[in-house]
Parts: sequence; C-alpha cells; structure tokens
Amino acid sequence: MAQDKKEDEHEQDEEPEEEDSYEKERKDQYLDFRRKMDEFKGAQEGMVSESESLKSQGNAYFSFGCYSQATIMYSDAIELQPHSHVLYCNRAMAYLKQEMADLALADAIKSLEIESSVDNIKAYWRKSQALLDLDRYEEAEAAAGEGLALHGRNPHLNKVRRKAREASVTQRLVAGDWVGKLDNGIEQRISFSREGEMSMTVFGHSLTSTFELSVEGNPRSMVVRMKYEAGPGSPPPPPMVYIFDFQDDDKELWLCHPTDGSKDLPTKFEGSGLVKHRRVEAAKPKAEEVSDEPLDERCLRYMREMVAVLPLNPPQLPEKPSDEQIRDEVEICGRVSTLKRNYGLEVHRHAVELAKAPSSAANVEMEELAQKLRRRFLARKLLAEDPKAKAPKPDPVPQVAPSPPPVVDGAEVTTAKVEAVVPAVPKPSANSAEFEKLVHTRIDNRGQDMLSRLASCICGGCGKVS
Repeated sequence: MAQDKKEDEHEQDEEPEEEDSYEKERKDQYLDFRRKMDEFKGAQEGMVSESESLKSQGNAYFSFGCYSQATIMYSDAIELQPHSHVLYCNRAMAYLKQEMADLALADAIKSLEIESSVDNIKAYWRKSQALLDLDRYEEAEAAAGEGLALHGRNPHLNKVRRKAREASVTQRLVAGDWVGKLDNGIEQRISFSREGEMSMTVFGHSLTSTFELSVEGNPRSMVVRMKYEAGPGSPPPPPMVYIFDFQDDDKELWLCHPTDGSKDLPTKFEGSGLVKHRRVEAAKPKAEEVSDEPLDERCLRYMREMVAVLPLNPPQLPEKPSDEQIRDEVEICGRVSTLKRNYGLEVHRHAVELAKAPSSAANVEMEELAQKLRRRFLARKLLAEDPKAKAPKPDPVPQVAPSPPPVVDGAEVTTAKVEAVVPAVPKPSANSAEFEKLVHTRIDNRGQDMLSRLASCICGGCGKVS
C-alpha cells in the first residue's frame, strides 16, 4: 500500500508537466495554422499579410520615437514570420534605441544567420553597434570590418569601426601612467583619461591638455591642445601633433612629434622628437567607481524604480498616435534608459535574470519585484514565455458547502444518473495515445477546412482577390 501511495504521489507530481506539454502542443498547432494563413495571404495579389501590417505599424511607431511599441509590433510579426531577416534587423534597431544592447546583438546575429549578403548590410551595423555599446571594442571593429568587406563605403559601418578603434586605443592609454626620458635626459610622466584629457608632468609640475585621436591612418596620430590661460590679447599655444604606437605587448608607448619648428606629421618613429615611454602604475587610480553596496541591494532598488516607471501593460496606441501619446511614450523610454545608465549593465543583467526566474531571488521582496518586472517584460515581448516560471499561486478560494442534489418528479438526480445519460469526455494522460491521435486528426482536418473556407471568403467564387 505504501508503495502504491508513493507511485500515486509521483504520478500527481508529473501531471502538471504533462498538461503543460499538451497545452504547448496545442499552442504550437495554432501558431502553425496562423503562419500558414499569413503565408497564404501574403501570396495573394492585392492582399497584405498580418505580419506585413505589423511590420509597417512597427516602422511607423519607430519613426514617432515610440521604440517600445515598435518592439512589440516587430515581435508579433516575428511570431508569424520567424525566418524574416528584416524583422530581426528592425527589432535590433528598436532595442538599440532603448539601450538594450544584449537583445540587439542577439537579433542582429539571428538576422545575419538568415541572410548575410550585402542585401542585409544593416544587420552588420546593428551587430557592430551593439558590441560597441557593450564595450567589446575589438569584436565591434571586426563586425564592422565584415560589413565593410561587402560595402566599403557604408558611412554607418565606417563610423562604428572608427569609434571602436578609438575606444580600444583609449582603453590601452588609460591602463596606467607612461614614463619616458626626453632627448635632454629630463623625465616626463604622461597620463590619459577616458574624457579626452592628458596630463604631462615634468619636475613635479603638471600641464593639462586635451587630446584627439586619429586611428584610421598608419601610423596612428593624436592632436594635443594645452589648457593654458594666456594673458589678455595673447594667443593660445599652438596644438602639437604626435604619431604613436604601442610596443612590447602594450608595455611601451612610443610618441613622436615634429622637431625644428615643423608642423608636418612625422611618418617614422625616429629623431629627437621620439620618446619611448614605459607603462607604470597610475599615480591616481582611474578605475571607474565600484560601489561597495552588494549587487542584490542595488538590484532591489533598480527593480523598485523600474516597476514604478513601467506601467504593467503598454498602452494600446492607435495607428496614428497623438502628440501627447507620443510624448508620454518617449518620456517613459527616456526614464528607463536613464535608469539603465545610472545603475549599470551588471545590475540590469541581474534584474533580467531574476525576471526570468523569480524563484531564484534571495528574499521575498526581491521575488515579488522580479515577478512584477517579469509581467512587464512579457507584456512588451522582452521575455519569452517559460511554462516552468510559474506565477505566484492565487489565494485559496473559500470552500462552499455542496448544494443538495436536484429533485425531479420527486426523485433526487444523482451524479451517477447524469453520467449514465452524458458519457464522460476523456482527459489527456500518459496512456491516452488514441485520444491524442484523435485530437490531432480533428485539428488537422479542421485547420485544412478553415483554410479552404477562408480562401473561399477572401477570393470569392470568381477566383479573384476582392
């Protein structure tokens, strides 16, 4: 008896999974029918498929600056046309506008998997821009290079590649201070900042300058302008040009400037204008501020603010929204982007992971916030439905005493008597293979019949599109 009880409990535990599998199969069959119908409509002359209408509406919302709404339209269209490189490319751009570089990168890669020719050159730009936004500079440069190999004069790809190279060089420049000796033996110490400032120290005295990089040529160069407060009527000091290169695995920085009053940019690293600097530990730490606050605490505050900013469901905008509706959408999008910038990528990614699996949260408050965030992400098509990520169980319904059996002609009508008249409908279970087969056959037959009826309604008896 104990063994039978355990088996019964085990079977009860597995029942929800079987039901989830059954419901998923039914949903997949319905989605397959919708896709066939969408393809059928798109193939008819003079008709517009649902996916094409959704894409057009998404493009319209994008032009208004309603990027969240555009994302929803593109996502709905992708459900119907999952092999459209254009839809993934468009959604990647909408994600970039919302500072969702991770999602934009995934869509750009998917778009290129479907179509990687020059006809899909925009996807190369989306991919390289997403990598640049994620501070993956070398990968961004490589992705831009792949696109430029197909379309060498593409201005967007050239711009992203230049920015990626500049960011990569700046990252190497700010890795430490650089110490070298001038031609006369005087020691010079140089430090760079990400904000484009350069500090040069000689004999304990420092001069602050700005620098601008030019990374497209060979050798690479920079223009340095001193921040010098001259007297009234005095002209500012002229800018100094340098060529530069990294040597010895970025442990050396070679800087070479013109000598003898020449303003021409040197072409070789030689002469008295060459100074070889060695990298040393920075005198002042330049690392970005790292909060001592635990990640979970920062994430908790981030989710609180994000839930407060995002309505539970996005507004249903008309085809042509009013100025006020557009303004509200743009304002929400801006506030969300500001939150992401203020808290950083690490916190945002942690919040997304919690929204995917709220039960993994560290405490009850965090789990509740993760559930709320999850609902908002699902409503905006930012997360895929996961049957394993269950919503919180509803409050138990109070038990109501059963009603007495009805009386007909002076006799009680019992459940057994009803079942004798109305046969029970079989429920799906692990042993109901015949039932499954019957259901699938009926669905297939009904689906084909419905397609035929819809075609008849659309095309009419004369075979023309109405």
